[in-house]
Amino acid sequence: MKNILHLFKRDVQNVSRSVIGLIVVMGLIIVPCLYAWFNIAGSWDPYGNTGNLKIAVVNTDEGYESDLIPVEVNVGENVTATLRGNENFDWVVLNDRDKAIEGVKSGAYYAAVVIPKTFSADMMTLFSTEVKHADIEFYENQKANAIAQIVTEKGSSAVQSQVNETFTETITSIGLKTVSSLLDYMSTDQVSNFIANLSSTLGDSVQDLQGVQASATSLAGILSSTSDSLTSASGMLKQTGAVDESTKQFMEHAKSGIDDSKEALKAANDAIDAAIDGSAGSFDKVSAELDKAFDTANLHVDLTVRQLDAAASALYTRAYDIDAMAGLLGSLADQVSDENLKDGLKSAATSLGGIADEYSNNATELEKIATSLTDSMAEVNNSRDEVDQAIADAKAGIAGAKSDYDSTFSVKAKELKKTVSGILDSLDGISGDLDSAVDGLTDASGSLAKGLSKAAKLVNKASDQLGEASDKIGAFKDELDGALMSDDLATIKTMIGNDPEGLAVSLSGPVALDRKPVYPIRNYGSAMAPFYTILSLWVGSIVLAAMMKVSVDDELINELIPVRLHEIYLGRYLFFGGLALLQATLVCAGDILFFGIQCDNPLQFVLAGWVASLVFSNIVYTLTVSFGDIGKALAVVLLVMQVGGSGGTFPIEMTGPVFQAIYPFLPFTHGINAMHAAMAGAYHMEYWIELGILASYLIPSLALGVVFRRPVIKANDWIIEKLESTKLI
Repeated sequence: MKNILHLFKRDVQNVSRSVIGLIVVMGLIIVPCLYAWFNIAGSWDPYGNTGNLKIAVVNTDEGYESDLIPVEVNVGENVTATLRGNENFDWVVLNDRDKAIEGVKSGAYYAAVVIPKTFSADMMTLFSTEVKHADIEFYENQKANAIAQIVTEKGSSAVQSQVNETFTETITSIGLKTVSSLLDYMSTDQVSNFIANLSSTLGDSVQDLQGVQASATSLAGILSSTSDSLTSASGMLKQTGAVDESTKQFMEHAKSGIDDSKEALKAANDAIDAAIDGSAGSFDKVSAELDKAFDTANLHVDLTVRQLDAAASALYTRAYDIDAMAGLLGSLADQVSDENLKDGLKSAATSLGGIADEYSNNATELEKIATSLTDSMAEVNNSRDEVDQAIADAKAGIAGAKSDYDSTFSVKAKELKKTVSGILDSLDGISGDLDSAVDGLTDASGSLAKGLSKAAKLVNKASDQLGEASDKIGAFKDELDGALMSDDLATIKTMIGNDPEGLAVSLSGPVALDRKPVYPIRNYGSAMAPFYTILSLWVGSIVLAAMMKVSVDDELINELIPVRLHEIYLGRYLFFGGLALLQATLVCAGDILFFGIQCDNPLQFVLAGWVASLVFSNIVYTLTVSFGDIGKALAVVLLVMQVGGSGGTFPIEMTGPVFQAIYPFLPFTHGINAMHAAMAGAYHMEYWIELGILASYLIPSLALGVVFRRPVIKANDWIIEKLESTKLI
């Protein structure tokens, strides 16, 4: 121990006696400070100065105006206006695209943002069946600076984020304003009165249809009764026209009772005239009743069809508007990341879609009912024509029969007065003519009865269809009244509220990032101070090894005889390590006092610098003592490895697998971690654990310099001999 201290004192005395020596030693102490402080000052707040980076902006967007929403949307103008107020970069707004690109090539701008002509139109294809991706052209000069490229990429991300936020806010605002206005309109007295009138009209239509149904049922009864009457008349005519053998025998004995025959013939003539006249009158009454019934049915059906068509058209219009609202809310829900808000919008869209479907289905049912009424009434009118024709034919047949009767039977009766023999001679002809006339009347009555029976069936069918239509309209009226009583529209209106613009802003950025820093560090310079401080201490150790002699002169060794190798090693290292401590003290004190880096525990920060300087200086000193110039080269290699593998600039997870593997075994790693803990706060015993691991590197270094000193010297002498034999090294 005596020799170690003696050697240290002699080194101090030798330096203090030389002015040049003192200047050099002071320079050796200051060099690490310059290295650390220049780097810390240069990276103090680089990302706070991005406002000096020029980025050109060219907006050629022509905008977009929708047919559905008559509001012009120009996302490009909104983005440009927002970027003008963004101070993160120096945004230079230009009108010439080629000029902006040329400026990027020449280095006048670090990047250029070009918004194309169809930008807004492409973005609005989100609501069409053919979605087109909207692109922004971004030009960057990657040759200008490695870090500038990364920073301008953040600028492009900011532009993209601003575009997305502006687009979402604009579209959401327009959509919500439209929905809110529609809901307000649907809540007005005008719409309420319209719906109330529609409900009243539907009620009146139901009553009218029920009245028409009753009239049709009565008409069917009349037609059926008329058909039965005609069937009875046909039977009566057959009985009247029957000529049997007893009548012929009676005619053969008519000579003696000609007066009685004349009276009988007159009575028969009167009976037949009355029957024919009664049948004709019945046909006139039936025709008048049919015309009245058919005219009433046509009047009511036409009015009902017009009302049904108007109601269906109104329902289709409302269904289309409500369905558009549902589609818009569904699209907005897909843009929202908040689950609660997304579920609420989807629920509202589903509710509106259900109402639209219900309105469309009801409109379709009304159209079917109107079509069914029109078709049924057409069939009834066709039957009316057939019935009118049948009645006309029957009346014509009866008139013809009467004419035949008058021209035949009356003439024959007069001739009977003149001569019975003539009557007897022509009896067969009269009988045949009478049979022919009766057959004609019978056929006409049967044909008319069949026609009236068919008309009665058609009228009954129309009556049934009118009843079904009445039931359907009544059911629709009940559904409409029930929809008006529901709170679906009121719920949607409550969700939107009275401030659609505010809700649109919330939807465009539904998630606000609330940063809560753990172990906060105020600025980038403070964050980088541990890395540059630790790096400068290693560089300072290399400079000491390069400028100072690590070997002891033989003259001084002779003064110390007897002396051991470890005493020489430790004696010279005391001076070497002392200078390293001075380097660490000056660097750490400058970091805290001159630059004002954030440091929660300055004493721990300086202590970490002292331990790091002793460890680094001992490692570099031991390598140099043991291996000479090769040891110095090894110290430089270790420096390079630790710059990239210690995680001082980037998270170690972002580096390659080799650096991630050696990361835990590098002295830089633990020195930097210890200083970070002293600056921003330690997690439990983090500081002392890192400091202990850092100090543990002295064990292999001292072992190499003290325990394995002699074999290492022999190996080093052999290596030096071989290198000197090359005459180059």
